[in-house]
Amino acid sequence: MTEKREKEPLFYIQQPNFQIPENRMQTIYSSRKAEQERKEKQNDSLLDLAGTKEEQTVPEEKIENTAGQIEVQEAIEEYESGREEKKGASFAFTTEKRKPSFNRVKSFKEMDTLERLDYLIDFPKQLPPIPCIFETGEKAIRGFLVSKNEEWIEVKLFDESTEKLNLQSLKAVKMIGLRR
Repeated sequence: MTEKREKEPLFYIQQPNFQIPENRMQTIYSSRKAEQERKEKQNDSLLDLAGTKEEQTVPEEKIENTAGQIEVQEAIEEYESGREEKKGASFAFTTEKRKPSFNRVKSFKEMDTLERLDYLIDFPKQLPPIPCIFETGEKAIRGFLVSKNEEWIEVKLFDESTEKLNLQSLKAVKMIGLRR
């Protein structure tokens, strides 16, 4: 029993023969600078060809065709350069005055009495009402604006009572702010 026999593996794992894929990297690239240089070379070669053809005796139709091609080429280049300038101008600083996206809202102090009342009526319902002083010719009332009519406003006083004031007798509306 001293002899050891070589045993075959009890569990066979088959490995498939993989073919490693080829890496196809980018071999050609272009940039704007390279494209512009290529176009300039083409223009120079076209102009040289046109110049050599004019020196030689070539029928007038061919000269007109090359001249027409050059004009078309120039028109295309002008169009493309215009597009590039527009793209560049969109990111550059301009001297034009920028218009704000939102209209400026007047501060409460800048508003007249009717605008202040409209502001208080349209105040967001999610926020607590703003206590104000409503001044008339004879008295000043502290409270919250409840409603507004064409002739009257209704003010809720701090003691939970309401009072009606005539719009024509109203001199000023001032915000008090919240007191602690």
